[in-house]
Amino acid sequence: MVEQKLEVSQSGDVTIYRLGGYFEDTAGKALKEVCKKGLSEGKILYVFDFKGVPVVNSPGLSAILDLVVQVIDYNDGKVAISGLNNLTRNALRMTGVLALCKEFPAEAEAIQSISG
Repeated sequence: MVEQKLEVSQSGDVTIYRLGGYFEDTAGKALKEVCKKGLSEGKILYVFDFKGVPVVNSPGLSAILDLVVQVIDYNDGKVAISGLNNLTRNALRMTGVLALCKEFPAEAEAIQSISG
């Protein structure tokens, strides 16, 4: 398996989380922790870049869905997702994540979509 990775960067008002490795419970908890910190600081625009994620398991999917709902429904924020492969795209579609936010092939497109 690919080593887990979580990189955080900022592009204007948009917070970008670049994810890597097998996305499971531990990765989901780490992402939730840093995202909740951002929300507490008033950050409400997020891009989750899955380019380095080959697969997401059930607890990982649950964490992503929970985060997307918290950002969009509870904080009037926006989320865009980029870099999905067929497996991760289908998993996020089946769990309803992609019904709540848009998917883009590239991170730059995702940033542009929610920053304006």
